[in-house]
Amino acid sequence: MQCFLKDADQRQEQDERVRNWVAEIRNVAYDAEDVIESFIFKVGRRGGGLWGSLRRSTFIVGKAYSVYRIGSEIKSIRINLGDISNSLQTYSIKFASNGEGTSSMSEMQRRFRRSYPHVEEDDVISLEASTRAMMAELMKKEERLRVVSIVGMGGFGKTTLAKKIYNHDNVKRHFECHAWTFISQQYATRDVLLGILTKVFSPSPNKRQVLEKLKEEELVEKLYNFLRGKRYLMVLDDIWSNEAWDSLKVSFPNGKMGSKILLTTRNKEVALHADPWSSPIEPPFLNDEESWDLFCRKAFPRDIVGDQGCPPELVNLGKKMMKKCGGLPLALVVLGGLLATKNSLNEWQAVQRNINAHLNKFESQHYGGVYGILSLSHHELPYYLKPCFLYLGHFPEDWEIKKKKLIRLWIAEGFISPLWQGEREETVEDVAEQCLEELINRCMVQLVRRDSTGRGVKTCRIHDLMWDPCVSMAREESFLGIIRHQGHAMADDDSSSLRLATTKSRRLAIHASSRSDLKRVLDLEGALFDNAKTEVPKAIGKLIHLRYLGLRKMGTATLPRSIGKLRRLQTLDLRDNYSLKTLPDVIWKMECLRHLFFSNWNENIGVRLDTLRNLETLKYAYAADLLRNDGVRNLTNLQNLGIKFERSSEVEEVLGSPIIRQDRFQSLYMLLDFRTPEILFPSLEVLSRCHHLVKLWLNGRIPEDVHSHRHHLEFLPPNVTYLILFNTRLEQDPMAMLEKLPNLRILK
Repeated sequence: MQCFLKDADQRQEQDERVRNWVAEIRNVAYDAEDVIESFIFKVGRRGGGLWGSLRRSTFIVGKAYSVYRIGSEIKSIRINLGDISNSLQTYSIKFASNGEGTSSMSEMQRRFRRSYPHVEEDDVISLEASTRAMMAELMKKEERLRVVSIVGMGGFGKTTLAKKIYNHDNVKRHFECHAWTFISQQYATRDVLLGILTKVFSPSPNKRQVLEKLKEEELVEKLYNFLRGKRYLMVLDDIWSNEAWDSLKVSFPNGKMGSKILLTTRNKEVALHADPWSSPIEPPFLNDEESWDLFCRKAFPRDIVGDQGCPPELVNLGKKMMKKCGGLPLALVVLGGLLATKNSLNEWQAVQRNINAHLNKFESQHYGGVYGILSLSHHELPYYLKPCFLYLGHFPEDWEIKKKKLIRLWIAEGFISPLWQGEREETVEDVAEQCLEELINRCMVQLVRRDSTGRGVKTCRIHDLMWDPCVSMAREESFLGIIRHQGHAMADDDSSSLRLATTKSRRLAIHASSRSDLKRVLDLEGALFDNAKTEVPKAIGKLIHLRYLGLRKMGTATLPRSIGKLRRLQTLDLRDNYSLKTLPDVIWKMECLRHLFFSNWNENIGVRLDTLRNLETLKYAYAADLLRNDGVRNLTNLQNLGIKFERSSEVEEVLGSPIIRQDRFQSLYMLLDFRTPEILFPSLEVLSRCHHLVKLWLNGRIPEDVHSHRHHLEFLPPNVTYLILFNTRLEQDPMAMLEKLPNLRILK
């Protein structure tokens, strides 16, 4: 079914019937996957092998019924497939082998052996006049709080221009305090205030916990008092309404002379409402010369082709397509990113033929030209990237998406497969990261922040103009359902109450506090089941297909034993549930777990870990649990470890274990229990051999022996880029030793 979809997928943009056919066969493929997994779980999960289970099922009524029901479901699927396959000839759809398609995964890997530095400031073309005008306005010393606004339609580059100014050295020096926050249409005043406070305070985890418990009016007061007397710059990006400004302005005092608010909006009325005495800055559309410059930067990246620019045989064709963008930066960037993957004249001609069809499709819409270009960029994606892109509709508009979470979700959904590169197997995480890099290079995803190495992606987002067609296409293909209803509770005894939609979508993004039964992913971060009761219902154990269960910030105090039935779970995230005091003794049954996050060390709740041999990430565990049953030697795939020690002997045993010296071990967070005053870090010499370790957090006392010829900090790994030293009680100045770390970028 997947192979037939590869061929049909290329032509569904051109034929409504093919698009409907794709949705139908995708639904049948989902049904087939679910039936197979249900059979494995319900019939073949006990010992004796599959055939032994089948033989025993004839004697057990419950299992016999399961076999009968699954058989009926298979029969129904085969009938549906027969009906659908009869239409193959009608649509001229053919079988595509795994090696066919617009681009294979192996081709993608070859392209991404090179790096793609994605610097947003390069997208600012010939806006020097606007930049100078804004810089001059921001530097003025005025007694009142001044609002400087950038106004323009979506895709105009308002955010890129604001970011260039915000990061300018002169601006950084001029203001004592600065913060950037995105507003968007679905803003929540409390979340915006909390985000600003987090940026200006840079709080520790404990202080962050205190901030999160404050009421909205308390956050307003705290921010107001902090900013009073300071010259500050606050950036409010993408603000849509007067009401949004009114709800935030009470948090901003006049401050010291020269404080400013930098605001970007599509609505000039909002800018004038925020500050009637300031004239908004409205950058013009790009002219032909500027448009061609931006287009060529994206279609022919200098790090790939040098200064050669556009080949002569492609110039006329390129300029014709450039004209279709109407001088709008986003459309030019996306079109250029699309053509960066095309090398021949024939490929460019094929794109030009498709442009008119896609523009006509959206001509009646307000952003018709832009939507046409964006629709074309999706159509031109290789087969393996399309589900990765459509999945971005899972996140709310303008959401800053964490790369690690996105990759885990892609893997949970089954979008990513490991590949062999020479004699070495590429992990699914490696492949997923390459897919994200390719979407960024195609300018369909925007890079927001890089990681501590300065090379990888930390967070990204999808432009709101790209988000609308993304969600629309995902719905058309039965790929995604979205619920924004409020106040839905989950019953404790009936799994059907988990379903809030009858759609056969494989995934259901839940914005705000609604609930749903997800087949592969259930992410309820920050939501409550209802305002009075926060227990997770027993019915969750019936979701046997789950790969990803996100219960972060749920406020839950307990988990049901039925959670142990989720045997195929890959990620379990329990972070920031500060009331969670106990866990049922069932986590050890989830042998497919790859990423396990406990709730920030609030209590030693005692968890068996030695069976979880596939774990790659283990955060906020107690050393006693890791050492029990020799778990520290069984977890040979660990790459990221966060661990709390209650005794010095535990530190020595963990640091002396093989997992610390593994080639793929990347990050280590060690916390010594402050309630045990005599506990301290032993020798850190073992860390000097951890050449793959790039992130290190040491929270606790580091001893200093004046008679020793080497200080403990001299053993820090040479490739560490991110280092936090907390509660170390160091008396000697550590900078003489830390300056020897050649790759260190972040020190706290």
